[in-house]
Amino acid sequence: MHVDRRWAGFAVAAAGAAMLFTTACAGPSAPADGDKGSPSNPSPGTSAQETRTPGAPAAAKSSPHPGFADFQAKPCPKLTDADRTNGHLITTVADPRGDVTVHPGGEPQTVLVKLCNTTGEALRDIALSAQVEWNYAGERPPGLTMERREAPDGEWHPVELAVVNDYQPLTGASGARDLPAGGTRIVEYRISAAEDAPAGSGRLGIHAVRADADPFDMEDMRGGGSGGFPLTTASGH
Repeated sequence: MHVDRRWAGFAVAAAGAAMLFTTACAGPSAPADGDKGSPSNPSPGTSAQETRTPGAPAAAKSSPHPGFADFQAKPCPKLTDADRTNGHLITTVADPRGDVTVHPGGEPQTVLVKLCNTTGEALRDIALSAQVEWNYAGERPPGLTMERREAPDGEWHPVELAVVNDYQPLTGASGARDLPAGGTRIVEYRISAAEDAPAGSGRLGIHAVRADADPFDMEDMRGGGSGGFPLTTASGH
């Protein structure tokens, strides 16, 4: 897949796992129930755990993604030479692989993402974050809303979309879970644009990172992964 050069430089130094996007994986899958919060204390400004208000009603569940079964059945990509150079331990696949387009005030678009542990050891407390670059919508707020759930039918959780111009995988990281040895985790993202969202396009990065990683230590943030897919917000006019 094509990787934005501006992101690649940061990924070489900081990412701990590679995220590639296609369609699915064999091997044991992590349980598809609610997100598991990290037991560690995340760094200031991050949210590596899902939080729920005691007594709050559970979010309504929706039907599984229609492409889930086919996505689940396809094999994981193998680590590339670049992945090994970057210290990556995880590869990922996504569906659809092509451009995802959202329309202001329109129906949300969904994307399945699978994380694949290429090692023989469990990877602990792997959290997920999402990021677009600051110029996605011409330096205007992108007006995008993101949610994530454990596929195929977990509860939807809000995702903090980081709008930054450098690699910050811990910003907004949440939903930490262990990834079993040789196993997989499939999540579904739901993306929508506000009625007044400006037109924009760029790469939406999905990062996997250890929830307890030190954000100021590039080596310590190894062991996760980074990938993405093209996203476009159509013009509302």
